[in-house]
Amino acid sequence: VLKGRCSRLDYQASPHTHAASAFSRLVASLLPGAHSVYYRDEIGNISTSHLRSDSRKIEIEIEPRFPLFGGWRTFFTIGYGLPLEDYLFEDEGERFLNFSFGSSINELVIDELIVKVVLPEGSSGMYVSIPFPVEQQQETKISHLDMSGRPVVVLRKTNVVPEHNQHFQVYYEFSSFSMLREPLMLILG
Repeated sequence: VLKGRCSRLDYQASPHTHAASAFSRLVASLLPGAHSVYYRDEIGNISTSHLRSDSRKIEIEIEPRFPLFGGWRTFFTIGYGLPLEDYLFEDEGERFLNFSFGSSINELVIDELIVKVVLPEGSSGMYVSIPFPVEQQQETKISHLDMSGRPVVVLRKTNVVPEHNQHFQVYYEFSSFSMLREPLMLILG
């Protein structure tokens, strides 16, 4: 039974006493090819994480700022980049991203999951195909050399369980000329 406040000093002094009622580490399985991995919470970057990889998988072991007891919550973000050739496809001039929705941490229930897909500047006609209802929004992200910003598809779902780990697609149109916009700005600038 947890009584009073949680003392990190007491917890670290006798970790075996609290081991059964709390956990201090989570392991997330990332997609093959993941790079530029980061782990942050509401305060900022957290350096207590370990990235392990082999030819089949990439795992990040994260340690929240405090141990989590039953019913406690924590908020954090795991982000990473992926090689486009494995997840981006083209069919009759329309591009689509095929990706998995859900948590990279197995057997985890998530109160609110937000998935953001940043598309290239100049993308248009975005729509999402997903096998269950989600709240959808669009944002704009301004990055280096952007003129109008990059469209961001935001998918938000509450009460996410492992059964939601299913593939979804983001379809969009993107002209080849749009890829030349930034280099031309630099040359003509």
